[in-house]
Amino acid sequence: MIRFRTTIILILLLILNACGNQHIIDESKKVKLSDENSVEEIEIWHTYSDEETRIFENEIIPLFEEKYPGIDVKSVRQPHSKQLMSALISRASVNRTPDVVRMDITWIPKFVHLDLLYPISEFDDFDLVKSRFLQNPLESNRFGKNYYGLPLNTNVKAAIYNKAALEKLKLDQLPETMDELIGIVKEHNLKIGISDVSPWNSLPYFYGLGGKVMNKDYTKASGYLDSKESISALKELLGLYQNGYIPPEVLSGYAETWQNVSSGDYFMIDEGPWFYSVRSENDLALVNQRTVSGVFPSNGEERSILGGENAVITKGTKHREASWTFVKWMTTEEPQSLLLKAGLLPTNKRVEISNFAEEYPYYKSYIESIDEAFLRPPVPQWEEINTILTNTFKNVFSGEVSVEEGLKKAAADIDRQLSS
Repeated sequence: MIRFRTTIILILLLILNACGNQHIIDESKKVKLSDENSVEEIEIWHTYSDEETRIFENEIIPLFEEKYPGIDVKSVRQPHSKQLMSALISRASVNRTPDVVRMDITWIPKFVHLDLLYPISEFDDFDLVKSRFLQNPLESNRFGKNYYGLPLNTNVKAAIYNKAALEKLKLDQLPETMDELIGIVKEHNLKIGISDVSPWNSLPYFYGLGGKVMNKDYTKASGYLDSKESISALKELLGLYQNGYIPPEVLSGYAETWQNVSSGDYFMIDEGPWFYSVRSENDLALVNQRTVSGVFPSNGEERSILGGENAVITKGTKHREASWTFVKWMTTEEPQSLLLKAGLLPTNKRVEISNFAEEYPYYKSYIESIDEAFLRPPVPQWEEINTILTNTFKNVFSGEVSVEEGLKKAAADIDRQLSS
């Protein structure tokens, strides 16, 4: 009996010991798994160009991952198109969005309206972070009382003039106002090369002549788009078109603006900083010999149209804090300075750009214009409004409707969109 009891006790001790060892093994596995999972992977979708992607993936991401070894960044390049917007919305419906998206500034209101973006102004340190930015690019992230992204890069349009034409005219300075520009064009029978009548290309002239699309709260177009000031602005543009100062290609969208301003067929065009940044060294030297850039002329306070991309965090991310860490870091001086080499203008006002402007003086006009640039109406219905304005300008220029009739109908159509 004693031997039997002893055997039982030994068996129990062995079982307990085995359980104890199993517990230790499980804990070590848990620690190991914890160590593996301590590295979070965040996915960012972006639309950087070839050179921008090279800098982003080969220089910027490694710098970030070295500074934050607990976060891995997966870069996914996407085409900049409406298909990208549709893909993001579609993936959100099945909760499969990327963590971070580099998004066109005009897209944010729509994604906010669909409740797809996280309001980053809810992060505790947001007020401290937002102090680093230029005001206009920062405001492109605001919808209502909240901010939904941080500005990664910004751009505006500058006026690009044919240098030989300027020398022939012996102008003391480049035109500061639309009235000066139009006066010169009419007096010397010159051409302004507008790419097409879409808002991105036509609004700088329309606004520069005193036109408006809607009120400051972006809630109403009637009384603004069809105001006497807007009617006068569009009539001036129509007159320029009818008299050949704006070429007929503006309606087809096939105007060879870059080539024609370089050759002297156009006195002036309007274009973003990519007019310079995408060129080879030899081509850039030739462009600088033949053209001069200046701030976009305007009769009012707003000189040009604001563009750019913002970094947003999707509502469905499972890595909110890691995403915020990455987005914040992307807007610090080092990554912004690296992308400046590819021609992306920084939004961080602490980035030293004086040396850059000295080396590349044609960027000076863009830098000087950012504070006076205007936003396209930041509303969820912008895509629809963009179409309404484009079609209205086409119909007016082609003579299908009068300026008054076209703008009145467009204002009513936009108001219906805003109330939908």
